[in-house]
Amino acid sequence: MKSLISFVILCFFYVPIWVVALPNPSDTVIVDFSATKVCFGNASTLINRSTITGDSIRFKLWDLNGDGKFDDITGDTVTYFFSPGTHEVGLKIISWKGEARAIYKLVSVGAVIAGFEFESGCVNQQLHFTDRSNVTGDVIAGYTWDFGDGSVPTNLKNPVHKFTTSGSFGVKLVVSSQAGCVDSITQTLTLGPEISVPLQFSGDTVLIEGDSVIAYIQGSYDSIQWSTGAKTSSVIIKTMGSYWVKAYSGGCYGMRSFNIVVNKYGSAPVIMTLFTPNGDGMNDRWEILNLMSVGPCEVNVYSRSGDLVFSNAIYGNEWDGTYKGKALANDTYYYFVRCSDNNLLQGTVNILK
Repeated sequence: MKSLISFVILCFFYVPIWVVALPNPSDTVIVDFSATKVCFGNASTLINRSTITGDSIRFKLWDLNGDGKFDDITGDTVTYFFSPGTHEVGLKIISWKGEARAIYKLVSVGAVIAGFEFESGCVNQQLHFTDRSNVTGDVIAGYTWDFGDGSVPTNLKNPVHKFTTSGSFGVKLVVSSQAGCVDSITQTLTLGPEISVPLQFSGDTVLIEGDSVIAYIQGSYDSIQWSTGAKTSSVIIKTMGSYWVKAYSGGCYGMRSFNIVVNKYGSAPVIMTLFTPNGDGMNDRWEILNLMSVGPCEVNVYSRSGDLVFSNAIYGNEWDGTYKGKALANDTYYYFVRCSDNNLLQGTVNILK
């Protein structure tokens, strides 16, 4: 009889067990990092500044593109080339006990692009320069302007400068930021010679109240601007004050200033040196302004060629600038006036329509 021998095989299985220490409520975790402020083209340095009491840091994970995923790079110190502007950067730390904490901070990369505008003009005139620089991720800290004419540079944002010679000048602007970013730009400014403004007057600049004077300039210009608002080559002025005229040509301009003085009537005849017989109801007739006080007056008016164009033994301020029923041309005429004091007064009167 065969014996059945039973073998009992005992199998022992090894099961590994991980023992994980749980975070202690008394542990203190502070997540932080520092970032250098740089200019575009330089790498930003990010340094882990996190601390844990009662444990130590196992992983330092960085989110450099702000997508919420801490999968860009690891380590205590990271260098990275960011584009200009402000970037949201995150750091997550994981301790050996499994504690995970994260923080996001803004990292700035500065960039400065210098730019400016300027107005055209001529020598010996105040020209305005306007800053048009752009700054990203930073703040502009200073300006330096070099006008290229040997003058002392200025640090104003929008300076005004006068060039004393004509020609071409390289105007340079250097702009710096608080982070030390610097950019510069140079533009060429060409100045022509100062425009001559031959200012003349038909009549005296010292007037009697009620009289007027013509101020005019001769020559060909692109445009003319008077302080009165007129844009013609001549203006009629009746009131006291300071005036100016600018004449523009080829981007340059010349300027002349002048004063008009107006006095009250005196005891002598006050004779208008200008009238405008154009039918608008203003200055249509040539007047002796204080005729009632000094009259009667004998009046004779002659043209440049010596023709007697008006005559009246007892003048009543009626002459409207006509001769034989026809309007006379704009011109200068010569008058001879003798009033009650028997003194002969002579001068010029201008017709302007």
